[in-house]
Amino acid sequence: MQVRDISRIKYEPLLVQANHWLAAAKRLEDMDALASELAWKSLEQYVHPHLRQHLSTCVKKLVNKGEAMQHRLQNGTATEFEIERFKRSYLQVETLMDFYADALATRTNPAVTATLKACDYIAEHSMRMLLEPLGHNTPAVITYIDKGMGASILKAGLRLWDDSENPAAAIKIVRHNLLRPTALIHEAGHQVAHITGWNEQLAAALRSALLKYGAELADSWAAWSSEIAADIFAFVHTGFASVAALHDVVDGPSRGVLHYSSGDPHPISYLRVLTGTECCKHCFGNGVWDHMRRNWMHRHPLENARPATAKLVRASLPLLPEIVKVLLDHPLRAFRNKSIRHLVDANAVHPASLQRTADLYGTSFYTSAPLLLKAPLLRLAWNGYQLIAAPEQAEQFQDQQRSWMQLLGNSIK
Repeated sequence: MQVRDISRIKYEPLLVQANHWLAAAKRLEDMDALASELAWKSLEQYVHPHLRQHLSTCVKKLVNKGEAMQHRLQNGTATEFEIERFKRSYLQVETLMDFYADALATRTNPAVTATLKACDYIAEHSMRMLLEPLGHNTPAVITYIDKGMGASILKAGLRLWDDSENPAAAIKIVRHNLLRPTALIHEAGHQVAHITGWNEQLAAALRSALLKYGAELADSWAAWSSEIAADIFAFVHTGFASVAALHDVVDGPSRGVLHYSSGDPHPISYLRVLTGTECCKHCFGNGVWDHMRRNWMHRHPLENARPATAKLVRASLPLLPEIVKVLLDHPLRAFRNKSIRHLVDANAVHPASLQRTADLYGTSFYTSAPLLLKAPLLRLAWNGYQLIAAPEQAEQFQDQQRSWMQLLGNSIK
């Protein structure tokens, strides 16, 4: 080995940095280091290769950019600014890879993997029921577990950190709601609204219907359209179960339930729950939701709200039946001039209808994989309803939910 004369070594800091960041980029090419074989296999066949190919393409573009930069540095034609730009590109791709690595890493064992595969399928199924008749493609779904109170979505089609297009709807399910995942359908509703333009048209419909009661009230409800649309999507698919789960997530001290922040797309929690119970009354008639409404209003008196908030809530309460008709029955261009209830039959999740369906199929209602694949949302709606109607049997219903979701997940190849 020839010993180099250290006095003749030329210090080239830009090339050293370029070598470092290019090597880091090349390490991202190992997709098997991103997630375990079990995690990759847990994704449905049409999701796995598409996601893996998308991530590989993003890394390959980054590596090509780095190699070109390295070549220019060796020729003395690159600048320090180019290295800084490549570092930013690397960090953007790394953020993308880490996001999906963290999501895949939650599929830690066969039981959790099966449950999340079921969640993937349920969310995709809910979107397909509405999007296919409208001529839209249904995006792939990847669900993952995380901490916290509320679910969230990184929508398919959005521009990501590296300016690539997100290949799948990545939906976070919070751990405490894994066996009561109606929020999963709420998040799928956000994806549907993104594809169809539902939010903007619903905002216009609400503003038009409510303007006669004052611009401030009309503008407030219109500003909440994106979250209300997602709530309605969850409602038509899972009925009272979605309202009950929402109630338990947003409930708490009255100062929070009655909090209003201008610019927040989420409705005042007090009104959000009452909008849900009004949807139940509109579609199903009288029921346990009436008791929920009375209890909610008793526990959170408007005297605890700030004057401006109390004024908005009091003005809204008598209008809820009219508002709900707009939400459920107003035809929209996004739906080919039909209402959401024309596209998704909320009568299917009427508690009486769910009871009849469960009685008809008997034990196979939860134990037949073909039935689960055909109508998973009915099971989610029925279990969620029973948790409220018969809370003394909550443990039984939770075990039932766990079992059928794992059966569904294990049935998906």
